[in-house]
Amino acid sequence: MEAKNKTDGGVITLFEKPFHYHHGRSFYNTYKEIFNDRIYEFEPLSDKPLIIDCGANMGLSVLYFAKAYKNAEIIAFEPDSAVLSSLEKNILSQKLDHVKLHKKAVWNDNIYLKFQSDNGMGGRLISYNIKRDQYTVQALRLKDFLYRPVDMLKMDIEGAEYIVIKDCEEHLVNVAHIFIEYHSSFDEEQHLEDILLILKRQGFRYHLKQSFSRRRPFVDSRLVCEKFDMAINIFAYR
Repeated sequence: MEAKNKTDGGVITLFEKPFHYHHGRSFYNTYKEIFNDRIYEFEPLSDKPLIIDCGANMGLSVLYFAKAYKNAEIIAFEPDSAVLSSLEKNILSQKLDHVKLHKKAVWNDNIYLKFQSDNGMGGRLISYNIKRDQYTVQALRLKDFLYRPVDMLKMDIEGAEYIVIKDCEEHLVNVAHIFIEYHSSFDEEQHLEDILLILKRQGFRYHLKQSFSRRRPFVDSRLVCEKFDMAINIFAYR
């Protein structure tokens, strides 16, 4: 399966229903990861698992969760206006009635923050000075959603993961499986080891898998999404 145009948006048929995408290559690569490789597959704790998806993007992850875990309660967060239109259309067209969408970011507080869009490829909360496509979004404290058993917590929040997971640590006892895409910012302190220590303290084992890295780290200066020099997928489980 491949979207016809690598860079433009469009519509493709998935599961006999229309699916809207904002960027062809992003759709294709993400689809392969989620549906072919099944990186989010897990063993649920109950017949009605609770899944929290932080960074739902165009909706491929919530579509996978809804198809794989038909009785799941799915709470999704996505603040990026560049993908929200596609995400909302896909929730309707794919009839994902048990997905509760918050058009907001997750953070360590209930607050309004500046957001940097990257045309749907990797929008993020910002702490550095790039003027393009900045706007204000509402953020919710993720910790407030972890007061009950959570079967899967997925976090792909483009650099905010350490701040958020640190704030949530005392509630991680309620979570069975965690996926975190860790992003290393080229001009900020790295926090991979801090995240792993939090997971270890809370009784998780972890598995690491490369998402993006430089081919020759000593000499290469390539960045992804204007900001990150490395991205690592963390799979945490008990």
